[in-house]
Amino acid sequence: MADAGKKLVRSKSGLRMVSVEDKDTSPFQLDEPPWIPDNQCLTCAKCSSKYDIVKRRHHCRRCGKCFCGQCCSSKVPLPRMNFVDPVRLCEECAIVTKKENEFYDKQLKLLGNGSTFMMKSNELENEKTEVFCHLTGNHRSLLFIEEKPDKENNKPSKWIHDPVNLTSIEDVKLQMAGNDPSQRTIVTSMTIKYKYIDEMRELVLLVPDDSHRRPSTAWIAAMQKAVKMLQSTRDSPVS
Repeated sequence: MADAGKKLVRSKSGLRMVSVEDKDTSPFQLDEPPWIPDNQCLTCAKCSSKYDIVKRRHHCRRCGKCFCGQCCSSKVPLPRMNFVDPVRLCEECAIVTKKENEFYDKQLKLLGNGSTFMMKSNELENEKTEVFCHLTGNHRSLLFIEEKPDKENNKPSKWIHDPVNLTSIEDVKLQMAGNDPSQRTIVTSMTIKYKYIDEMRELVLLVPDDSHRRPSTAWIAAMQKAVKMLQSTRDSPVS
């Protein structure tokens, strides 16, 4: 059965679980590429082998290019395209996808679970305020609330800052402490630069110096990877 807000669709590449409404589509999601028509695929895009009755053509589900079975033999989970089952990928796309899947399996879940920070922002008149920050379930926005929500008791949470749309983030910058090469460098904060309507704004998430330090530092590292992934997609869209 499909999850709430999700529907199961079948494409020529396989079964996909997609959002019912476009507004709930994850910004990390990639569209399925058009397949290069068979009559334009005379040789393998990788090894240049000619196709015949024995050597058949196969389309990579990520790039849509045509390959022989040997050059397109990997079957890999592809959550960025919402495929239910592993799909056939060429060697290059398989390498990229496997790296991205580490982000989906670890960092994306960590961002959704959230962490505690001290925050400075123009909206808060630069006063430091303790916030619990987490990524929404559809991966579209960062929420900043007064305290970690009590899901068991259905305790409401108070927003203390406007949500930040992930696609509006232009850059993130980490601040470090410790310049001694013999000592471990410590992340102290992250500055998020984002576009709000027609102006650029900044907010700073400061890592607390208590039991929250480790999870907050891990959250910042995951956030940095998320922004890099979105930027790379904008700069080099899959074709």
